[in-house]
Amino acid sequence: MQLQTMLRFKTGWAEAEGPEHGVVLSTRVRLARNLRSPFPASAGPAGLKRVLETAFTAARGAGLKDAAYFKLADLDETDRRFLVERHLVSPLLASRPASRGVVVGERETVVMMVNEEDHLRLASLLPGLRLREAHAAVDRLDDGLSATLDFAFRDDLGYLTACPTNLGTAMRASCLVHLPGLTMTGHAGRIIEAMGRAGMTARGLYGEGTRVIGDFFQVSNATGFGRTEGEILAALEKAMASVVAREKEARHHLSSASARLKLEDDIHRSLGLLGAARLLPFEECQQHLSRLRLGLAMGWKLPSDLTVVNELTLSTQPAHLDMLAEKELSPLDRDALRASLVRRRLKSA
Repeated sequence: MQLQTMLRFKTGWAEAEGPEHGVVLSTRVRLARNLRSPFPASAGPAGLKRVLETAFTAARGAGLKDAAYFKLADLDETDRRFLVERHLVSPLLASRPASRGVVVGERETVVMMVNEEDHLRLASLLPGLRLREAHAAVDRLDDGLSATLDFAFRDDLGYLTACPTNLGTAMRASCLVHLPGLTMTGHAGRIIEAMGRAGMTARGLYGEGTRVIGDFFQVSNATGFGRTEGEILAALEKAMASVVAREKEARHHLSSASARLKLEDDIHRSLGLLGAARLLPFEECQQHLSRLRLGLAMGWKLPSDLTVVNELTLSTQPAHLDMLAEKELSPLDRDALRASLVRRRLKSA
């Protein structure tokens, strides 16, 4: 599978399916693992190269024989940005391509980054709120790799990681949630503060250090030390139940008799602009798609569906458009192609 080919296939974790998919776009469960050798920040070029080769070999024997294997140094900047936008590599990994790589499983639902902050970052990504299923999938990969790799582990600290907050299980479970209702009612900040007190953290669209775009937040456990994997999953499940309930309450309020006309106006203005604009900057496009997604998730009869909107949320990102055009576009040409793509896709929905 080449990166250009990935444009033509649906991303499994972004399908409009799974429990609570109207609010929870996707679930990710990630495990950090290190070999008993210098961690990436301390390893030289030869050490990083050796880990990359070892990891790729182990992955082929752990159920990822038919996966796509990418060495980031072999990809250009657009390719690497595409992988970030696809949520398959982190911005950090993409910024340091030498002797670093990623393994992408079928439908992009299983991923293994190599030589990021830790030697390995294993992840399962599924649509909707499916924490237990995602954990089971990444746990199977971890077991398969453990058969041939000797991971750094201590009885008193658990799995050893580059960041102390990941010690113990070295697991981070997260959900990519769409919270336009809470954002529009001004309650998103309070929810984020409450999650912080409950040991959760909220990040932007592309993870740590990134901004919130299109009302999407990544909510995850802040640390893994001192808690079992089951406890981490249970805590996030509880937090997600609260977030989903509050978002649904906000949506109900926005669609009540006194506020419905304003919400209808917002959503139909967004729909009209998306269907007619000739230039669409990225963040403006994401915000209007967010409004359209809100209306569809609430069951309103609109000329589109959640599958189309989810696809457009991905395909209108900058590197996706450059890949589609097979060249690096100027900002103006990118905005024009984005607008054209959205008009065509909404018209055919």
